[in-house]
Amino acid sequence: MSQIGEFFDNLEPSRKLVIVIVVPVLILLAYYVFIFGPRTTRTSELRTRISEMLEERDRKTLETARLADREQEVADLDRQLETAITRLPDQKEIPELLSSISSLGRDSGLDILVFRQKPEGYQEFYAEVPVDMQVRGTYHQVASFFDEVAKLDRIVNVSNIVLRDPKVVDDDLLLEANSTVTTFRFLSDNERERLIEQKKIKGEKR
Repeated sequence: MSQIGEFFDNLEPSRKLVIVIVVPVLILLAYYVFIFGPRTTRTSELRTRISEMLEERDRKTLETARLADREQEVADLDRQLETAITRLPDQKEIPELLSSISSLGRDSGLDILVFRQKPEGYQEFYAEVPVDMQVRGTYHQVASFFDEVAKLDRIVNVSNIVLRDPKVVDDDLLLEANSTVTTFRFLSDNERERLIEQKKIKGEKR
């Protein structure tokens, strides 16, 4: 690392500026192409699948009241739905999940400067749980953290990434990374009914 630091110090100011600008852009591009983009696609597909299965289950539940032979179909849909929902934590699991994300940052060698949960956003069957996160570390540590978040069993998206304030400290090039870390949780039936009454989501009360 000392050789890298010496090499960086000996560069002309214009080339240092190019490195400071280009390297973060390349890191963000690689993260989007190999991690964020595919994970966002998987998240969207899972949301759509859960919504479809919930609607199908509710429809068949109504039919079951009239047709006893549909009970097995409803049971099968319930099992499929349960499998899909395991990837969405419920309300009581959110603090533990957020704590795990914060720990991943520290384990990656990052200094956690800000980790602040924001108000939830509601969709028909799930809630978005966003967190403002600001960390400081090397390019490698930041990239390692994003990679570990992508490997979590639960759905967690990292967006609005901004890299700034690069500095050479003890032969290491450090920077601050600001981002929004968003996970999702499944809404219980009681929550859905309350949110429908409050007109925060669309739907019909049961």
